[in-house]
Amino acid sequence: MQRWLRLCLLIVLFEMLGRTQCVITSQGMERGKVEEREFEGWLTRDPTDYIMSILSKRKVSSPSAATQNTYFDEDNLTFKKGPYPGFPNKVIGMYILLADDTEKGFETDANWEPKLHPYQQAGANVLFFTFINPETMKIPRSFKKLAATRGTNVDGAVPEDTLIIFAIGGYQYSIDPNPWEWLTSREKAEDMAVEVAKWRDLYGIDGIDLDIEEGAGSRKAAGPNLLHFIRKLKSIHPDLLVSQPTYGYPQVQAEIDVINGSWRPGGDKTGLADSIGLMVYEGTQALIYVKNYASGTSQWQGFPIQVDVPKQSILLGCKGSSSSSAINQLAKEAVRQDLMGVMVWYCSVRNGLKYAETWDCSGRPDSESGFVEAMGLFKKYADY
Repeated sequence: MQRWLRLCLLIVLFEMLGRTQCVITSQGMERGKVEEREFEGWLTRDPTDYIMSILSKRKVSSPSAATQNTYFDEDNLTFKKGPYPGFPNKVIGMYILLADDTEKGFETDANWEPKLHPYQQAGANVLFFTFINPETMKIPRSFKKLAATRGTNVDGAVPEDTLIIFAIGGYQYSIDPNPWEWLTSREKAEDMAVEVAKWRDLYGIDGIDLDIEEGAGSRKAAGPNLLHFIRKLKSIHPDLLVSQPTYGYPQVQAEIDVINGSWRPGGDKTGLADSIGLMVYEGTQALIYVKNYASGTSQWQGFPIQVDVPKQSILLGCKGSSSSSAINQLAKEAVRQDLMGVMVWYCSVRNGLKYAETWDCSGRPDSESGFVEAMGLFKKYADY
């Protein structure tokens, strides 16, 4: 009877919203049609928990470029460069929305002033600047502006010791463009690596996040050429961090190739990717999927992951709007299991872009305080 009532509820919801529904997968982006993906236990809660109206994707209004106050000379930006110690022992990494070429006012060349909220300054030690369009690979103006504030102590600045990771791709940019042109051959991948290596020299970034998902990530050539890209990049800057998001159950071939190429059975590193992040965001469910990567060689024969990723290299996915109790449970388990920490999808900045507001940490005092408290836990109990 309970299952029948749930089915009836879903039907009513679809009719009320004119069937413009979508299922959340990956980095919080929406699909234009109803489609559930079975990951062997992925949908373990009420299916309505995973369904969201496409109408809830919106951005907040932002002042026009002509009326915004610029607190530094954009033509003469300076960037904090080094030292580059690698990831902290325990990480809270927030994806902050800064650019999207499909959103008016927040395109790559848009002129606006991103500023962090106080809770982001106190509750995160890694910031994923989100997203670079893989078709152009051009650094958004908002990335440059916010990166230039690191260590300056101006209003909304990035703290001096917070790591900055430039995120490439995302769900929408994996659908279009498809393929990513620079992943269609080894030569193009290595040429792009040379260009991306310059980002360290120009902007002082600590690393990149390769969020290639279904679509471009399913191309046969994408994974092998992504490995060529990373290998060339690391030959130029061995200490430039590379993070690889992945579904709880591995299914995007390029992600699988990067993970299998970055570690060995038993957990030894090959010098390529430095971390993986589990794109499972509801409650504390990311904990269920750790074994798929930490014990990849112990799964069933033919399992896609054929290596063992050290737990110290695994980030647990966390929904931005999670309750403080869920956030702190993830943090405590990260300490107990010696996992790398928590990655958060997503957090809007002041003046900034929003997707589904029900996923946003900003504006939710309980969520905001939860991340600050979790960071305090990491500082207290970890070799930080």
